[in-house]
Amino acid sequence: MKNLKKDFPIFKNNPWLIFFDSWASSQKPKYVIDAISEYLSNSYSNIHRWLYDISINSEKLYFDSKKKVAQFLWVSDFKEIIYTYNANYALNIITQTLRLNKVLKSWDKVLLSIVEHHANIVPWLILKEEIWIEIEFVKIDENYDLDLEDFKRKYDEKVKVIAITQVSNVTWEIFNLEEIWKLKRLDTIFIIDASQSFPHIKVDVKKLNCDFLFFTAHKVMADSWLWVIWWKSELLNKYNPIFSWGWAINEVKETCFKSWALPFKFEPWTPNISGAISLLKALEYIENIGWYKKIEEIEKELIKYSLEKFNSRNYIKLIWNRTIENRVWVFSFYIDGIHALDIADKMAENNVCIRAGQHCTEPFMDYLKIKWLARMSLYIYNTFEDIDKFFEVLDDNFK
Repeated sequence: MKNLKKDFPIFKNNPWLIFFDSWASSQKPKYVIDAISEYLSNSYSNIHRWLYDISINSEKLYFDSKKKVAQFLWVSDFKEIIYTYNANYALNIITQTLRLNKVLKSWDKVLLSIVEHHANIVPWLILKEEIWIEIEFVKIDENYDLDLEDFKRKYDEKVKVIAITQVSNVTWEIFNLEEIWKLKRLDTIFIIDASQSFPHIKVDVKKLNCDFLFFTAHKVMADSWLWVIWWKSELLNKYNPIFSWGWAINEVKETCFKSWALPFKFEPWTPNISGAISLLKALEYIENIGWYKKIEEIEKELIKYSLEKFNSRNYIKLIWNRTIENRVWVFSFYIDGIHALDIADKMAENNVCIRAGQHCTEPFMDYLKIKWLARMSLYIYNTFEDIDKFFEVLDDNFK
């Protein structure tokens, strides 16, 4: 297994560091860091409507970033790619756009899964308070996949939106969302949260047949404060935006205004240009190392090795099933009688970075009747030696 850790300067600068918190945010390769530095040092400028060279170059790089995202999502038109700032902002743009355009009205129903991150719950709860929509949560089955029978029971004529993650940030299970599309009516909007899937597996919107899909750049080795929304061009053209100023405006009179066509219509702000370039370079880096084939190759080796370690230790309670199939590389666990924060604190004392808490999934934690979990999440820069150190700390302190 090729060791890619050398590509990430943080590990050279902190040789003692073992980073197992990549599901919160990933580390950045030198290829991305150097590209941001080069751009800010030599070519930085605002974009749209300027005619000087560095602005033209900035705009080219900005749209190259969107074209690369479209390529990775198997989208034919990069104008369907919208950049915004973070997950909650992205979801609020979607939910409030659906409200403004009367796609959702009082007593319409939205279906979520019980494992959703708060970012895909709270914006819908805001709509519930504003216009009295209903929200129902689909359960998971005994294999921790989406419970399709429960989905069928709850998917009645009142459901106008289905919004579901592709991969939970707690259970690591890859949901079979193509089955949801087969059951979906034409009058239902289908939204997918790909925040935890896009960094790890190939995401094809054509196969998923969704109407909206979003993910974050900072989890896929790009910079923070950049979120990607894809939605079908017919919906982009059909809906009116909830924000409109700056680049979104084509014409303004005293009594009216006209919006630009795509993609400016839903991007009225000065964009995060360097963030867009960092995402372009992060995706190029993935291509350079062998695309998702290489990620999956490394992932399977590390998952197999980690599961062997977990399965040999009865004192660790792993969430959920202990198989290597249909999953990505995150492990949520607890130890009876030990607070998850105490586990994370002891790890930190040994320069091992993990996460502990409710992982912004409080409804799911209530469903499980578990208060706190520790979470170990891996990525392409982790090694067998990192995993050995993690279990050494657990054994020395909690066995």
